[in-house]
Amino acid sequence: MLIESVIDHISSLKGYSSIKKIEKGYSPDEKYIVTVGQNQYFIRLSDIQYHEKRTVEFSLLQALEKQGVQTNKAIECTLLNEANLSVMVLSYIEGYPADEFIWNLSDVAQFNIGLAAGKELRKIHQLHAHAPQTIQWEEAQKKKFSFYLNEYKKDSYQLPKEHKILNFIENNFYLLKDRPITLLHDDFHLGHIIVQNNTYNGVIDFNGYDFGDPYHDFYNLSLFSRRHSIPFCIGQINGYITESPNDTFWRIYALYAAMNIVSTIVWTKKYDEQSFDDALERIHLILEDHDYFNLDQPLWYKSIPI
Repeated sequence: MLIESVIDHISSLKGYSSIKKIEKGYSPDEKYIVTVGQNQYFIRLSDIQYHEKRTVEFSLLQALEKQGVQTNKAIECTLLNEANLSVMVLSYIEGYPADEFIWNLSDVAQFNIGLAAGKELRKIHQLHAHAPQTIQWEEAQKKKFSFYLNEYKKDSYQLPKEHKILNFIENNFYLLKDRPITLLHDDFHLGHIIVQNNTYNGVIDFNGYDFGDPYHDFYNLSLFSRRHSIPFCIGQINGYITESPNDTFWRIYALYAAMNIVSTIVWTKKYDEQSFDDALERIHLILEDHDYFNLDQPLWYKSIPI
C-alpha cells in the first residue's frame, strides 16, 4: 500500500500537505514526517506482528508526558489490517540530533545539554508501574552475555588483554543482583538527543524500550557519546546524580561498558561489518579510559574544566 493510501486512513492526519520519508536508522520500520496545517507529525509504520509492542510504547509515551519528560507526544496508534501495518502518530520534536554538530558548540553548551539530558533520564527512570514484576536482572544479563561471549569466541578477532576484561566481568556480575527495575530508554545517546538553538529540546526513539537496571541506560556514554563530547557525558552524569557518583555507580558503569565491548563486536560483525573498524576505535577508547578495567571511573570524567 502506498504511503498516501496509509495516511488517508489516519484520522489525525486528515488534510495533510506534505510527506517526507526518514532514511536514518537501523529499524525495519518505515518512518515519515507528515505536515498538517502548521503542525508536523512523526509517523512510524511497523509490521502488524509488532502492534502489541507499539501499543505499549504508545501508553509509555503517554505516561512520560505526564511525568514531564520532553519527548514525542502520543497522538494516535491504530491497526491497518488490510495493509498488515501498525501505525503510530507522534508529535514531531523540532531540532537536530546532537551527534551531528555538538562538537561545534562551546564546552559549556555541551555540558548544559548533557545536564538537561541527565535530568530527563532520571524522570524516565521514575516510571516503575509498567515494569514487569518477574524480571531477574542478574540472570537475564548473565544469559545475554553468555550468548554474546559464545558468538565472540567463534570469530578470529581477539581483544587485547582479553582475560583481564572477561575476569572483570565475571568477578562483578554479583553487583547486578537485586538491582532496581525501571523503564529504560535502552538507546540513550547523542543521536537520540534533539537540540534546538544550542539547547536540549527532547529525547526521541523509545521504540527499543526495555525494563531493567536504570544504570544500564548509561552504557552508551562509553560506547558512543564519549567520542563526540566529553562535556556532554560529564553533564549527563551530573544531571542524573545529584551528588557525586559513588563507587557502586562507577563499578556498575564499568561492568556494563565491559560487557558491551563483547556484544558490540558480535553485533557489528553480524549486522554492520563495514563499520567494524569504527567499532574497534570506540572499543579501544573504552579500554584506554578504564585502563583495561583497572579503573572503574573513566579517565575523562572531570578531565576538563567546565
